[in-house]
Amino acid sequence: MLILNPGYINVGDRVFIRDGIRLEVIKTNNTRMPDLSIGDDTNIEQNVHIVCHSRIRIGRNVSIAGHCCVVDVNHPYSDLSEPGKIGARIQDEDSFVDIGDGCFVGYGAVILPNVRIGMFSVIGANSVVTKDIPDYSVAAGIPATVIKTYDRDRQMWVRTTARPVLSRHVS
Repeated sequence: MLILNPGYINVGDRVFIRDGIRLEVIKTNNTRMPDLSIGDDTNIEQNVHIVCHSRIRIGRNVSIAGHCCVVDVNHPYSDLSEPGKIGARIQDEDSFVDIGDGCFVGYGAVILPNVRIGMFSVIGANSVVTKDIPDYSVAAGIPATVIKTYDRDRQMWVRTTARPVLSRHVS
């Protein structure tokens, strides 16, 4: 387990966090006040990595499956003369991740900076979320695309025309 800068982490009531968690709040200057908040009745499974530089908000009643990654940081790499490892560089910018109430984030999913996942949405296993996902949606793939939405009039989940894009290794 690693918890870095716990003074910037707010955890709600009845939150369950399994072994292997990495809650990293990174403070790069005195003017930025990072905020990592986890809502009531949320569970975060084993080996989840959360890195917060600006703001990450995880709602109430959220389930994050094992081996997921949620980050609001970017590692700048364009300046080749900058010393040090790229992975140690943090771009000092306002960024965020918002995961709405009632969401489920599937095993191995990656949530990248500047996205909002709407309430009661499902993120498929091993998906990479690079853009906003609306409320009451199922998204999957690399990058994640919405494949189902909840139709309130018909009271059922309806498949969209989008299909998830799977990463393929080409040699």
